[in-house]
This record gives sequence, C-alpha cells and structure tokens, in this order.
Amino acid sequence: MNRLKDKVCIITGADGGICHAASQLFCQEGAKVVMVDKDETVKAKAEEIKKQGGSVIAIVGDVSKKQTWELILKTTIDTFGTVDCCINGAAEYSLTGDWNTDTIDMKEWDIVFETNLKSMLYSYQVVLKYMIDHKIKGNFINFTSATALSYNGSACEAYPMSKAAIKICTSDMAATNGKYGIRFNMLAPNSVKVPKLNMVFDKYGDWLKSITPLGNLGEPMDAAWALVFLASDEAKFISGAMITVDGGWSTCH
Repeated sequence: MNRLKDKVCIITGADGGICHAASQLFCQEGAKVVMVDKDETVKAKAEEIKKQGGSVIAIVGDVSKKQTWELILKTTIDTFGTVDCCINGAAEYSLTGDWNTDTIDMKEWDIVFETNLKSMLYSYQVVLKYMIDHKIKGNFINFTSATALSYNGSACEAYPMSKAAIKICTSDMAATNGKYGIRFNMLAPNSVKVPKLNMVFDKYGDWLKSITPLGNLGEPMDAAWALVFLASDEAKFISGAMITVDGGWSTCH
C-alpha cells in the first residue's frame, strides 16, 4: 500500500482510461497526485478519489501548450512542494478511417502530433528542467503503443506514427539524462478497453480478442499497475525500458 509513499506525480490524460485508473492506484499506494486533463470532468474524478482518502488535485488545461505546463508545475510545487514523477498519458487518436499519408486530413494529423508528441517535449522543457535545476532524481513515463512497434494495418495513421516518435525520443532522453539520476521509461498498451475507444471495441472487439494470444481485452487497471511499478523505487535501476501491456499481441505482429 505504500509503494509510492509521498512521491508527487503528475499524470496527464487523467480524466479516463488508464491514467484515471493510475491516479486511483497511485493515491492508494501513497502518492500525491496531480491529475491533468483538458476536460472539466477531471475535477469531479479528483474529488471522488479525494473522498476515498487520496491526496490529489486536478488541473484543467491543454497539455499541447507550454503555458499549461508552466501552470502544472507551479500548482504542483505550490501544493506539494516538489515533483518526483511525470506520466505523459494524454493522447489524441486519428479515427477518421483515412490512414493514407497522401489523403489524411492534415488538421487531424497536427492535433494528434501536438497532443501526443509536443506535450511530452513541453514536459521536458518545464518539469525536467525543474528536476535538473533542483537536483531531483525523478522519472518520466511516456505512453507509446504496441501499434508503433510493427506494421499493424494502420502504420501510416497519425497515432502509431506519433507513438513511434515518442519511443525514439524517450530512448534518447534516457541515454542523455542518466547523469542527472533521472529515469525515462515507456508503457506500450494495446487492446486495453478505454472509454475513448468504445466505438472501436464495439466494432472490432471480437476480432481483437482473436488476434491476442491471451484471448481477451485488457482493463485500464492492468496497465495502471505497470505504471505503479515503473514509478516506484522497485524500478530505480530501470531506464530506457518499455513495458508492453497487450495480452501478448506484440509477440506475433
């Protein structure tokens, strides 16, 4: 129950899915959590966790904007006094069905890359800089995706391409910032039932089960437990690593 005792953790995309589950688990494990999302409903989600005894605050903002990250950091330090962990879980998906690079809507492309990739870069410019300046041996966990590891029928779609970029960037950050004692790791989920993708699972759920070795779909908590491990001192000598939470999907695709 105290694997994350007194660690201050920023979690983006915390209104639903894996990052909402992680916010709950982190609080149960003793962390102080800053839930961030562009949707106002994240405030109510934070209040629910607070009623269960969690130490948590919520911030509403667009993480693809640097000023939002400056607000996140200021609020985190003002409230909890430090920051130990940053989980970049906010994501946009490209769901138009047009997966061809020669016809994809560039507005959609930009939205996906700004949320998925630019937000991570701003977390480095703001939160990482603070950690380095204050000699905090913190850690970052970035969401890539099992769909970014190999061709899956949609490799020209904006979402897996943005996640592939995150994978490369995270590895680079782990290599160049180890001297500060700061860790960078990745979570690569796939076929995890998150509310944002209900329409996908309603349509393709049976097919996804059929191509997943374990034969079922994952729950947000399945991935959230992996985040607990990566954020904890149990993983203090792990950096540049990626944990796939996909029921074995990536072993055969």
